[in-house]
This record gives sequence, structure tokens and C-alpha cells, in this order.
Amino acid sequence: RNMRASLIMVLLLLCTWSCTEMVNGQQQQQQQRSCRGQHLRAQQPYETIRSEAGTIELSTRQDNDELDCAGVEIIRETIERDGLSVPRFHNTPQIVYVVEGEGRFGVVFPGCPETFRRPPFGAGQGECQRRRRGSGQEEEREEEEGGSEEQRTRRDRECARDESSQKVRRVRRGDVVAIFAGAAHWWYNDGDKPLRIVAIADSSNYQNQLDKSYRPFFLAGSPATRERREKLGEGRNYGGNMLAGFDANMLAEAFGVSKNTAINLQENNQGRGLHIRVTEQRRRRPGQILSLAEEDTDDDSRPAENGLVQLFCNMRLRHNADNPEDADVFVRDGGRLNTINRFKLHALTHLNLAAERGVLRPRALFAPSWLSSHAILYATRGEARIQVVENRGRRVFDGRVQEGQFLVIPQFYAVMKRAGDQGFEWITFTTSHSPIRSSFTGRNSVLKAMPQEVVMNAYNISRREAHELRWNREHEFLILPPRQQDYERGRSDQ
Repeated sequence: RNMRASLIMVLLLLCTWSCTEMVNGQQQQQQQRSCRGQHLRAQQPYETIRSEAGTIELSTRQDNDELDCAGVEIIRETIERDGLSVPRFHNTPQIVYVVEGEGRFGVVFPGCPETFRRPPFGAGQGECQRRRRGSGQEEEREEEEGGSEEQRTRRDRECARDESSQKVRRVRRGDVVAIFAGAAHWWYNDGDKPLRIVAIADSSNYQNQLDKSYRPFFLAGSPATRERREKLGEGRNYGGNMLAGFDANMLAEAFGVSKNTAINLQENNQGRGLHIRVTEQRRRRPGQILSLAEEDTDDDSRPAENGLVQLFCNMRLRHNADNPEDADVFVRDGGRLNTINRFKLHALTHLNLAAERGVLRPRALFAPSWLSSHAILYATRGEARIQVVENRGRRVFDGRVQEGQFLVIPQFYAVMKRAGDQGFEWITFTTSHSPIRSSFTGRNSVLKAMPQEVVMNAYNISRREAHELRWNREHEFLILPPRQQDYERGRSDQ
């Protein structure tokens, strides 16, 4: 009987293992089918969601084979001046790049202390600070109006609560921002021009336990209309206030407020969409301008009270990628490359995402190379001719990528770029927190690292040709400045 029970147990384990392998195999085959040799395209996000003070543009995996291959979706968001992108969270981690403008970014980690004491709208003092900085006239007025010292202390404490929040970060052009799945966050544009950001949502990431779709969950706002470029599906709603789905009486009891207040939470912003314009009466007037150092002090070195504070509350979530002094590759007449990976921004370790910020001077060349992860390139300025080659030596893309377009480059596909006459700038998002880039040419060339005889026989070339192939660019790395004949040849090709 014991042997029979053991045999049944073994058979059950084998059956479970076989079913698991079958499911994994089907998922791998599905992924492989979606990444099978296809022609790539330079494209724009094709869905637009318009609101009172901004727009969201996106392309999804469901309708885009290239994004489905990479397992990501791309989002471009524009927030107008004095616009608030309403609080939200999503089922996927995101990596964001600030293309233009400046503003404020807030993210909430449950359990972290509300130690921030600045009002988010207007870069000035809060009411409590003005009271603390006020002269003795304020105290004399309060004494005349009556009230004990205990009452004044209670009012000060309540005032401080009203102005407390978790950290609010200043963001500006060039910042790369990491956002965890499930972390509620918001954006506010207090600058003089639109705040433009572009991001990828990694829906294939382990943090997403829903389906393969990117799903934003909005804590406020109202549904906005999705518009597609080809006009298919126009009129569908996007987003919506999660609180609107609850019963008003239960919601009022949960918050400890009146039913009317609960109904206001559900209905007050109907018709305004997902970007709300902050009105004058709801925006505190600035009393003084805060410096970036006062407002954004991401400090991992402060003593932590517990593991949660150490891991999340003090974590740096942004790093500027437009700083030439921080460049990993800098070529005077060629351009530069800034890599933002887990070594520069530790939060990316938990997201398994990274970014590269590239700048090419006019007619400069980015050497043929490949990455160990999927890459989504987004052009931020200028244009470039880009070629992408797959494993069979077939060119799957050969065309120009212009400002505002994106291009998906599958894992290990080789890519080469030549900037146009106005130069080329881009941000590349990668689906690994520390991808490895290998190059055909330059100081770290894979061919230079091989024995010369191997190169000679592999390409059936002479010893002199093999030597030139391996050593002619030994002092350069990835970014190759234009030569005079290259510049003239490029002009003639246009």
C-alpha cells in the first residue's frame, strides 16, 4: 500500500512538472512567434487621450507586434502649465524620461513617514510656515481673539498635518525617473512651458500578475475619450476615478466624512479628464522660491529607522541623463552617451529596466553594436538614418527616425546610426537593469579581442585587411566623429 501511494505521488509530480513545462514552452513559443523576423517601423504613439490640461498618447502590445515582442508599451504624456496629472498607479513598473519642461513629482510608498512640509502648488511657503515666520503681531492677535496655549498648540499641530506629505521631488529636462508597480504617484507642471514625458511600461515584468496589458488605476479624475489615428474604436473611454465605483455610504464611513463629501470625491471632476488645471484659488501663492537642494534631497545615507525606510523611503528615484560630466562615452566632435543603469540609480534594480541617453553631432556615426536586451529608442531631437540587422543577416529596418518617433530594436539585433545634418538626440529604454553592449568596432571591438588568424579565416581576408579591421578605430569607442569624405558622401546621399 505504501509503495502504491508513493507511485501515485511520483506520477502526480511528473504530471505537474509536464504540465508546467508545456505551459512554459507554449509561452516561449508565443514570445518567439511574436519576435520572428519582421520588418520594423519608425512610428508614433497612435492613441490619444485628451483632458482639460493635458494629453496621453500611447501604443499598446495588443495592436503592435514590435512592442509585443519587447513586452512593453510606450506612453507619451504632455501636461500643460498649472496642470495636475491626477494620482494613479499601474500594474507594471515604468521608467520615465523628461523630454521638456520642469515640474514636481510625488510618489507614495505605504508606511513611509510624511516628512515633507512644502505646498506642492506654487514654490512658496505654506500657511504654517508663514505663521511661524510671522512677527509677534500674529501671537498678539490670537491672544486678543482668545484661546489658551493648548488650543494654539493644537491649531499649529493640525496646520502642520494639513501641509505634510511624503517627499515631493523636483523634475526637469533630462531626468530619468523610476516608478514601481502599484506605487501611487502624480505630476504637476509649475513651469513656464508644457511638461513632456515619455515612458515605457514593462507589462512582461514579474511585478505584473494580471494579463499582459498595461493598466493604469486612477485615484481621481474622470474617464477621457480615446482617439486612434485610424479612427477605429474612437469614443471608447480611458481611465476613471476608482472611488466612483464604491457605494457612497460605505465610502463616507470608511473615510469618516459626510456622504456629501464622499459624493464629491466621486463626481466633482466629471468632464475634466485625467489632467486637471489647478485654479488660482486652489493654488497657494508663492512666498519664496525654493532651491532644488531644499526640495529634492534624495539621500540614501541618512540613518534609517527600519528596513522599510532604508529600502524605499530614502531611495533615489531619479537621475539626470543630460549631464555631459556624467557621460560614459564622450567624443568631442562626435557626441556622448549617458547610461542610467542600476549602478547609477539603484531603484532600477527592482524594476529590471535601464536607459541610455545619446547625442550625436551632425553626420557622426554610432558604431554597429548589439544589446543583451530589448531596446525602445525614442527620438527627442533631430533625425538619423538607422539600420537594424537580424540574426540571418537580413536588414529589417533601414530608414530615418525623426523627432517624436520610436523604434523597437529586439534583443541582440545589431544596430547602426548616422546623425543627420542637424544632429540626433535620443533616449533608449532597455528591458534589463544592466544590459551589456557589444560592438563590432572601436576600443572594445569583439573582433579586436579575437586572434587575427580567426578574423582572417572567418572573413577570408588578407592579414593586412584583418589588421586594419581590428586596429583602425582602436582609440575610439561607439561614437565615431565624421570624416570629411563621410560628410561629403552623406550630403550626396540626401
